[in-house]
Amino acid sequence: MASYCCFWRPRQTTRFLSVQNLIPVQSISFQDMLRLLVRPDVGVIVIQGIGGSGKTWAAKAAYRAAMTSNLFEEYVWVPLSMNCSMRQCINKIAASLSCNKGYNLSIERTKAIIKEHLTKRKFLLVLDNAYFTEESILECLGVPRPQQQSLGSKIIVTTRTGRGESAMEPDIVLMPQPLTYEESYDLLREKIGKDICFAHDLISYCFGMPLTIVLLAGVLCDAPTQEAFDELVAKAHVALGAHISVFHTMERMVKFGYHHLPSDNVRHCLLYCLLFPEHQGIAVKELIWYWIMDGLLHKNIGFDEANHIGKEILDVLIKHGMVYLDDNGHIRMHDVIRETVSRYGKDNGYNEQHDWHVSNPISIRLEHLAKSSRRVLLMDTEMECLYGSPSCSFISSLLLRGNCLLRAMSEEFFCHMGLLGILDLSFTRIQVLPLSISRLTRLRMLLLIGCDYLKEIRHITPLVRLEVLDASGSGSLKSVGSGSFDHMVLLKVLDLSATSITFLTSIPVSMELRHLNLQGCPFLRSDLPYGVSKSGAVQNLWLGNVEDLADLMDMLWLPCGLTFNLFNMHGLEVSLDANMGGRGTTCVYASDAYFFNCLKKDSPLWLNCFRKFQIVISCSMDCQTMDTDVQAMKKDSTFQNSYFRTKRFAHSNEPNRYLEINGTIGVPSDLDGILGHAELISLKKLAMTTQSSDLNFSSMEAVRELWVENCDHLESFLTAEVVQALSAMGNLHSLWISNMENLSSFCKGVEGVTSFSCLKHLLFDCCPNLICLFPSVLHFPNLETLSIRFCDILERVFDNSALGEDTLPRLQSLQLWELPELTSVCSGVLPSLKNLKVRGCTKLRKIPVGVNENSPFVITIGEQLWWDSLIWDDETIKRWLLFRNWRPLLPHIATEG
Repeated sequence: MASYCCFWRPRQTTRFLSVQNLIPVQSISFQDMLRLLVRPDVGVIVIQGIGGSGKTWAAKAAYRAAMTSNLFEEYVWVPLSMNCSMRQCINKIAASLSCNKGYNLSIERTKAIIKEHLTKRKFLLVLDNAYFTEESILECLGVPRPQQQSLGSKIIVTTRTGRGESAMEPDIVLMPQPLTYEESYDLLREKIGKDICFAHDLISYCFGMPLTIVLLAGVLCDAPTQEAFDELVAKAHVALGAHISVFHTMERMVKFGYHHLPSDNVRHCLLYCLLFPEHQGIAVKELIWYWIMDGLLHKNIGFDEANHIGKEILDVLIKHGMVYLDDNGHIRMHDVIRETVSRYGKDNGYNEQHDWHVSNPISIRLEHLAKSSRRVLLMDTEMECLYGSPSCSFISSLLLRGNCLLRAMSEEFFCHMGLLGILDLSFTRIQVLPLSISRLTRLRMLLLIGCDYLKEIRHITPLVRLEVLDASGSGSLKSVGSGSFDHMVLLKVLDLSATSITFLTSIPVSMELRHLNLQGCPFLRSDLPYGVSKSGAVQNLWLGNVEDLADLMDMLWLPCGLTFNLFNMHGLEVSLDANMGGRGTTCVYASDAYFFNCLKKDSPLWLNCFRKFQIVISCSMDCQTMDTDVQAMKKDSTFQNSYFRTKRFAHSNEPNRYLEINGTIGVPSDLDGILGHAELISLKKLAMTTQSSDLNFSSMEAVRELWVENCDHLESFLTAEVVQALSAMGNLHSLWISNMENLSSFCKGVEGVTSFSCLKHLLFDCCPNLICLFPSVLHFPNLETLSIRFCDILERVFDNSALGEDTLPRLQSLQLWELPELTSVCSGVLPSLKNLKVRGCTKLRKIPVGVNENSPFVITIGEQLWWDSLIWDDETIKRWLLFRNWRPLLPHIATEG
């Protein structure tokens, strides 16, 4: 991967001095920075520079590279901010450790646990966006200095301040170097997604700052026409204006990007993110809930549709560079963007939280905050108790998330908050809900996520307008008051996952409940309330403690469009998501094929729950280490990838039934039921012998597309018998074969002329052991596209002289990439060929084309040197070929934070 993040450092390692005072400096590459992670003389690395220069991206890239290479035993990433207190930082470090003890200990005890745990381990700790100025800061955090530990641990600190740099007592200081003009141009073109032809000085105005370039690309990427594009370019010239400073230019670019968001609604959704502390990301689903409940999305549409619109808005904000998605699936805003748009937030009523961090526990009266805003924000503070008053009657949102010391509130606390619509008590030490919560008759959303001390949810029966109740992760929660849901006909989301509840109170049939999560509730009885098990109104249902799919045979009321998560025989998740391959698609994620024993070809579940499905069987899945949001991200990524390949490679409609088998030993023989119904099958990293029989092709009766990847031990892919069987079934149209280290033969044992008649699209990618691809007696009468890429020693497509007219009579598109030893495709000509793309095939001197006045033009894309060296039997053919030179391949560039 090409990297465009470089650094400055002193020529000799010097401690306690900022880079600015060390002259001269030299430039080091990103790869050199990675080498610092294994140097014994470097323990603390500080990356210091202005906001938007790529500090966080550089630290994150190093962090990911270290994890990929398994360089350390413990990995800790801690996002910070200017207002983040020492205590919060200590708690964040403790929460990230494998010895996580939560927030139940004193600060000194927490520091002692951190030090005891890290001292024994080789760790990588990243403190991102640190502003600490205290001396001996690592000791204050309970973190051992790597040089004293002598295990090879490393600490990376990103900071915008010189004082923060020196407080860390670094072994080396790096400063991000601006991108060159060429790198800036490539990054802008990559982010826009197309060629950019405009005045070059616009790129120069960005001064090589990645954030500025990403924001500029976000504005330009949505221009519908060239005229609109040119107009935006002209406006960008004006917006960037004369150069005062790099940071001033970046601020102007933030404002320009903000004002060119598609609508006021999108701008309001962005400003809403200001309500949350800078160092605290927020889960995607919760952020969208906030938007819905606070009236930012359309009020006259259904909850599911509003949720869909919220996701679209979030996609726009990410695409425009205004927010980004971190590795934990949480939304964050870059500090430069936050600082710049905060004024717009104040003008529109999105006031940021006051700084309430003090050294001693405090009590806060809400009336002081209610005077300035209807939204009261007290997140991640160090208070222990709260007091309300009649002056709080106009509060609409009360966000108390993350107050790890908050234990209680008075019984009368909510008496004067009749207008409250959003209440977030997540991650507090609240033990009981006060009686006055029953006064919140306009409450639409109640969040009690991660309230470890909460044992019972009471007094919520009068909350008739409640739409979202989420108490997930509250491990001590044992019950919800009887009759709590009797009048909540508007409730749409109920999440009690990872709690200790034993019984779910009745749910009325008339309720609008669509999303019910009961996963990870080990004490919950298996029977479901009447409203769930009989009405069939729930569209998203997460259940727990179901040990076999056969148990679902009695649950035929369940609609199509469910998701099953099966991990090592512990737990079953059932849900519906309109983004997961389309409405009505059943999705299954399992770590073992055992669960599918009951799913025979004639099972009634195929007609009920599995009319459309996406099934993944992967030995690497582990529900103990993946939280819900991360799982959702992985699922989305998996199926977006399948959709992409389907559209780009097979050029066909998206299959309705998708099966992926990953990391198993061959294809299990007890999967005949699924194999017989799957239309798209993906086989990845199968641990098998050299025999193709382990792939179980004979059971793939309905398969239309087949992808086989990273099966390193497979030497021969098909046999003549399998080709004949697949052709007889006639369904397989597309075949993708990729990263097969030892594959030396595509089809083995073919003696007479054999027709692979059903195949229309065929791709080979990264098969370095192939010398010859096809036997000359194997014909593809209906093949339309053939792509062969990165096969290092491939010499011939057909082993002997084979006429293109016989073997590939309908081939329309041929792609040959990076085949340095290829000398021959076939004899004769390919009569239907319309598109030919050749790259890195220096020994290919003749191409099988033959055109005339009665044939269409053939578009040929290749390298000029290769084109000039071709040998022609008939030079007149060249005038019927439209030759275009390859454009340079764009490098992959990533920028974050």
